[in-house]
Amino acid sequence: MDSFLTLLRARIRDPSLPPDPALDDALGQLDHVLSGLAPALEVTYVGPFVGLGAGREAFRLVVSAHTETVQAKTWGARVCSAGPHQNLHARWTLRSVARLRKPIVLAALPAFLAGYYDAVVAAGKAPSKAGLRLLQLTQALDGTG
Repeated sequence: MDSFLTLLRARIRDPSLPPDPALDDALGQLDHVLSGLAPALEVTYVGPFVGLGAGREAFRLVVSAHTETVQAKTWGARVCSAGPHQNLHARWTLRSVARLRKPIVLAALPAFLAGYYDAVVAAGKAPSKAGLRLLQLTQALDGTG
């Protein structure tokens, strides 16, 4: 198993550990892997809510072709505004979320990856190289890998 997945899995199991540069690096590596898989799969997935406190439903983890500039869309995972008029606007990468939101994002990762994999299966893309790698990520973080 990749070392960044080992670290993420340990942090998911022990949420009392505060965010630190090692967690940032691991989230950055997961960002990088998902940014490679998402364009190969081209499957949009709207995942769990990751807002803070009473605003829990204000943000969601989403994989899609996010508008990075007026002329460019980039496939990947982002924390997106989930308000009724926000159109799932990308706000942050997994790595760049604020310190208070990191534990919430971290706790949501197993369900997020499992849901994304289910969407890939439904799209008939699970047997692809990218689909198989996503399955590995999913199993690594849910404890079955």
